[in-house]
Amino acid sequence: MRFARSTAAAAATAALVAGVITSLASPVNALSLPLKDSASVTSPSALTIADKQGVLDRIATRITQNLTEGDRAKIPGFTEIEVDPIHNQLRLHWKGTPPKRVTDILAHLPNGITAKIIPARYSKADLHAARDKLMHGGRPIDLHIRSESTPIRITTMGGAVDGSGLEITYASASGTAARESLAPAVRKERSREVKALADRLTGISTTANYKPVPDMAPPAAAPASRAPSAKDGSAVQNTRLWDMPAWTGGAALRTPTGSLCSSGFGIKNEKGQNMLTTAAHCNGNDGLWRTYGGNTAVGGSDGREYDTSVDVQGIDLPQPEVTGKLYDGPAKANWHYVKPITGPAQNYIGDYVCEDGANGGVHCQLKIEKTDVGTSGSGGWWRPIADLACTGGLTSDKSGCATPSSTDDIAGVNGDSGAPVFRGVNNFTADEARGTLTAFDGEMPGSTAEHHENSCSASEKSDVVDTTTSSGTPWCFPGLYYVPIRQTLAIMNWTLVTGQ
Repeated sequence: MRFARSTAAAAATAALVAGVITSLASPVNALSLPLKDSASVTSPSALTIADKQGVLDRIATRITQNLTEGDRAKIPGFTEIEVDPIHNQLRLHWKGTPPKRVTDILAHLPNGITAKIIPARYSKADLHAARDKLMHGGRPIDLHIRSESTPIRITTMGGAVDGSGLEITYASASGTAARESLAPAVRKERSREVKALADRLTGISTTANYKPVPDMAPPAAAPASRAPSAKDGSAVQNTRLWDMPAWTGGAALRTPTGSLCSSGFGIKNEKGQNMLTTAAHCNGNDGLWRTYGGNTAVGGSDGREYDTSVDVQGIDLPQPEVTGKLYDGPAKANWHYVKPITGPAQNYIGDYVCEDGANGGVHCQLKIEKTDVGTSGSGGWWRPIADLACTGGLTSDKSGCATPSSTDDIAGVNGDSGAPVFRGVNNFTADEARGTLTAFDGEMPGSTAEHHENSCSASEKSDVVDTTTSSGTPWCFPGLYYVPIRQTLAIMNWTLVTGQ
């Protein structure tokens, strides 16, 4: 949903039912922790869902010792943590008995918050060890099964949320992202063979489901003359399409090869130089970047501030001022609307985030369904740690985002690659940095993995900046993978520039 529509929805649900929210039905062997009387952060009835998420995230950060998604495997016994701002609840999956440090936190929760500790078969450390047995040289190994002469390619891999095992998706190792046409019985048998092999190689329980390589799909080159304009025909500067120094995230960039991608966050590299980020897969290595509308030079990239494992590159800025802010609103807005970035933050399953794409504008109400997932992409690159956010829930086979019921319910549009993922804070007057868009996931009603022509609603088609694709129409998706911002900052030795 676009930001303007999602804020209206948020306002309609701003105040939940007053009083203490009771526990959900307990799973078998789950321990419901009684609440201790303690001072509430504020009256539970006065908190919006966004506020509740903020409180739950702060508690989750204490439990996870402020460690990033992958590094949480360093916590003995820890498997996963889920936040549920709708029910004001935390669900903690743990192998064995949590330490006193954790139980003390859960025993002194603010009024109105409940928590559950749910026993897990495997810890995150167990799942990482199993995952590593399927890796070589920084990427997954090809799998060889009896029924196939062609190797099987792992497309995503990560631990199940409940710690029941390792979840794997696969495709043909031919390198194509197109969906293979297989009879259901044939695909079921192939998945059974892949699972049996993965079980044997890892030594733990796995699930295996077919899934093509996640889509990246930046559009092809568009005419250089295309530029935003106001109603009187004059060019509009300081907008997404025609950004100017100081540079702002979420702007539309013309890549060195002429396609459209998004600017990400303003950062300082280890030398203290200001740079603007975007996705590494946007083909910007050794080239000049321009604003998409005004065709104004932004800066160059030369491969020095570049890493495919987090799918990011830094653009060197001759005019190195960055605002520490993000554009907001529709992609083709001819007015200047930006919000300050408050800083980087952690991601937790159950959080709601927004995508700030240059081609499709802002889309919010995306729920994080998985964290710490390895995912493949174009060029055979492997992102070892990414998070998955969907407009709906997971499919029944846990392979990714479900097909939504409406073409209005999207996570983003092709050409949004490199876009910031954020959470609105301070009553949506500021943005909390969460990560950088690397790939899309899932299929919209009426589309398939090979044919995206019918994937966008009429309103989305009218809102996008560039429709230049192989089919001549924009491609919309219900889910996305993004690399967590703290993972990127740590790998690149960067510091986030904030606007406050």
